[in-house]
Amino acid sequence: MNRKLVLYRCALTTAMGYYILAQFALGGDPANSVSAYTIHRALPFSETAKDLRLDLYVPNEAAQPVPCVIVIQGGGFLPQDGQRFRPFAECLAKNGLAAALISYRGRPDHTYRDTIADTKATVRFVRCVSKQYHIDPERIGATGRSAGGTLAALLAVTGGMEEFEGDGGHPEFSSRIQAAVAFAGVFDFVTRFTDEQQIALQPKYKAKIQTNGQWIGTPFSAEDRDWLNASAIRHVDKGDAPTLFLHCKDDATVPWPQSRDMCERMKAAGVRSEVKYYDTGGHGFSGLAEGPMEEMVRFFRETL
Repeated sequence: MNRKLVLYRCALTTAMGYYILAQFALGGDPANSVSAYTIHRALPFSETAKDLRLDLYVPNEAAQPVPCVIVIQGGGFLPQDGQRFRPFAECLAKNGLAAALISYRGRPDHTYRDTIADTKATVRFVRCVSKQYHIDPERIGATGRSAGGTLAALLAVTGGMEEFEGDGGHPEFSSRIQAAVAFAGVFDFVTRFTDEQQIALQPKYKAKIQTNGQWIGTPFSAEDRDWLNASAIRHVDKGDAPTLFLHCKDDATVPWPQSRDMCERMKAAGVRSEVKYYDTGGHGFSGLAEGPMEEMVRFFRETL
């Protein structure tokens, strides 16, 4: 190859690299496009926690504005940047749904109220920028696994509850969602540590009492207001968002009756709710191929 051409291509590549880095440094939006969707990276969404970012995956060539799903990474209620859950966002975008891959604050520096407020800030932000990114603001969902599943369910049942809104900005927009899919979440922090069946299913439950307490902000007590308030099952009413629960029966981290009981509570309140169990797969749904993801896509297509 001609030496001058090689040098030109190298210089062009270097220049483009510096341009992208500069966009990140300036808080810009260097979008990456693949055949099915475009990724708008590192969008700041909170006026309180200004270092938080989300990546917005938007399907290409959609004729009408598309639904958007908030993707919430799990991780023991520690702070998360969302990047391990890229496969969730990619799956949704390939199937015609926008996805917001979010970051959030967590323990030990922040309690459940801050984390919930961060997730709600993302919903309001997505509605704020919906026209710019061809999103339907009336069709917003949420999904996540483990702690992310807990937070997705909390979004589903706390719509309109002012105490959870926080001050992350865009208060003129609603944080209410229209559907949720929760993988292996905790929905009742009290029965997790008092119900004999659930205790038997989680060998390390004593350690979980400590880490959950760090996030909730107080030592465990079955009567403690914050332990009850952090439990999605305590907030269920007939106006909540339809929710699908997915759980593996051999999950030794979060016991599967958490999903059973939450689903039953929502059904009793008149809310569309489904639960699907898998005999194996553990807490991470290992070895289940695309089955759980297909269930997620199906449910969002039916409800959003």
